[in-house]
Amino acid sequence: MTINKNERSYIKQFGRVANSSHKPQLDQIQHEDEVIGQIETQWNKLGSCWIFTGVVFHDDTASRLDHETWMDAHKWIEFKRLEFNRHESFGAYVVYMLSDMSMSKTQLGHHIKVSRQSIYEWINNKSLPDVPNYLALARLYAKWMSQDINTTLVDMSESIQ
Repeated sequence: MTINKNERSYIKQFGRVANSSHKPQLDQIQHEDEVIGQIETQWNKLGSCWIFTGVVFHDDTASRLDHETWMDAHKWIEFKRLEFNRHESFGAYVVYMLSDMSMSKTQLGHHIKVSRQSIYEWINNKSLPDVPNYLALARLYAKWMSQDINTTLVDMSESIQ
């Protein structure tokens, strides 16, 4: 019997007994002792594979999306948390950008010609970039997202307090 990617992910997370009984599972995902989402795992109605539904809680609403693996659902929940909280501070926005572009601090620093330490200080809200670096960051992100730089600048400015 061949095991597909969904079943392999499910077995890794919950074990062979749960997989053979097709018992639905519910995992809560927490960040700093706060429940930010959950992953609902259930056998699909066609009886062919497991479905991992990621649910993200934000401002009394919930967003849902089905995934092929538990890990994909978990990554999606983490990304949505970053997206929802990106305007909390400039540092939160930079973390969101890094995640969205799948970039490290070093790679981002290389692209906009600043040190990794500068980016670390932005992330930890110890400093803000000067105007040329702020614009370079906005240009890079706008280009990456294929959007207008003015839209990016407005969105970024909402994170500065």
